[in-house]
Amino acid sequence: MSKDVLIFVECKDAVPRKASLELLSAGRQIAEKFSSVLFAVVMGSDMKNAAGIVSGYTDKTIVVDDGSLAEYGWDLMSSVLEGILTKYSPAIVLGTSSMTGKDLFPRLAARFQAAMVSDAVGVDLEGDGLKIKKPLYGGKVISWVAPGPEAMLIATFRPNSFAVNEPGRNGEIIEEKMNVSKDPGITVVSSTKAGSKKVDLQEADFIICGGRGMKAAENFSLLEDIADLMGGRVGASRTVVDSKWRDYDDQIGKSGKTVSPKLYIGCGVSGALHHIMGMDTSKVIVAINKDPNAPIFQYADYGIVDDAFAVLPALKEELKKVREDS
Repeated sequence: MSKDVLIFVECKDAVPRKASLELLSAGRQIAEKFSSVLFAVVMGSDMKNAAGIVSGYTDKTIVVDDGSLAEYGWDLMSSVLEGILTKYSPAIVLGTSSMTGKDLFPRLAARFQAAMVSDAVGVDLEGDGLKIKKPLYGGKVISWVAPGPEAMLIATFRPNSFAVNEPGRNGEIIEEKMNVSKDPGITVVSSTKAGSKKVDLQEADFIICGGRGMKAAENFSLLEDIADLMGGRVGASRTVVDSKWRDYDDQIGKSGKTVSPKLYIGCGVSGALHHIMGMDTSKVIVAINKDPNAPIFQYADYGIVDDAFAVLPALKEELKKVREDS
């Protein structure tokens, strides 16, 4: 059975997301391991530029350019992607563990009766086969999953799971004209796109997260200042979002977003399991909490037992000095 690999590329404003470039880099290694073809699928409206970027990583880039695909809709995207998978028959399908990926890929796995691994964080290419690394129970258990020899594998990976390699190819671009027809039972009444220019939370290399210990919404301005100095993003615990101090778009955890930044700083975050499950694969975790028994210290690489309002102003000033000196 062919071991061809296919990457579903997510784009923002017709530009491939960093998380998708990570998957393209990892997909190249997997394809070379099995001497197979690396495909990528780019869908949307006016995707010529995106296809050009993606073709630098792939053997073949499949482009479905249609105005109906300008905005994500599970009915359209799943129908088109089902047609692509049926036509090209890849053995391995990779996507990002994003809001889109979590909505789209379980539907496709059910349609193809494929093996499904979600929220993975790495691969092992040693030996004859492919193993996928998936954390369980808030990172307390690391499992390795190996797909069967005959089943299609669909796997979604957390952003920041792989490095982005330099493009070094000039892959073929294939324009596909698929039947893009809307589900007559679903009508989009309206949609509103946030005009934020912030770094995407799931792709941020640096996240400073506020918990209940931040005491009030206005105190998050201090975290915003630090995030700006670091070129990162502010996150929030579920308690903070439930209190209306921050928008849901900032929520990290099982019921929010899953993140894997290079550096995560938790400020006044207790470390409840549903939050830990959303950030346990961060490369370095720093916890600031005045309660020495806070659960988050069990997961932290570095812990500061002190009031966040004593630590954060000092941190901000030190970062400003470094910025001015550089």
